[in-house]
Amino acid sequence: MGLKFDKFTWTVIGVVVLLLVAAVVTVNLNRGQESSTPVYLTDDSPITPVHNAFLALQKADITTARAQYSTRVLKNIETNQAYSPFNNSSYINHETARRLRIIKSEISANDPNRGTVVMVIDSYSSGGLFGGSNTYSSERVVEVVREANHWKIDSPEFFDY
Repeated sequence: MGLKFDKFTWTVIGVVVLLLVAAVVTVNLNRGQESSTPVYLTDDSPITPVHNAFLALQKADITTARAQYSTRVLKNIETNQAYSPFNNSSYINHETARRLRIIKSEISANDPNRGTVVMVIDSYSSGGLFGGSNTYSSERVVEVVREANHWKIDSPEFFDY
């Protein structure tokens, strides 16, 4: 006596086979993609110094971070008129994952060498008594200025709160 399948059983077998094929194809396609490691931007736009400073401070790349700030901000830091994470080795909090989202950027209609960047920093922290986590977002406006043919951050924004 042979094994005989009805239409419903063949349909179920067909759906399972299709799902397995789709899973194999998806895994193989995603394997060849580049990693999602953030990289420094090189384009000439007001968002470039904001993105690069955020990334550099996360990587503790102080030289690159300093290069994103205007002469005025750096002078205020050097004369102790403004807070600076550049001398603080404990800047990075490894317990908190952070993401930068640029909402919009505008160049001033009155002065094409000045602009603003609206951004949101999402912070994710784990911990708590039962392994819970917290997520909070902070929207900020950063002033940027064009200096030596590059956009620079012109406010003491160090992405650390």
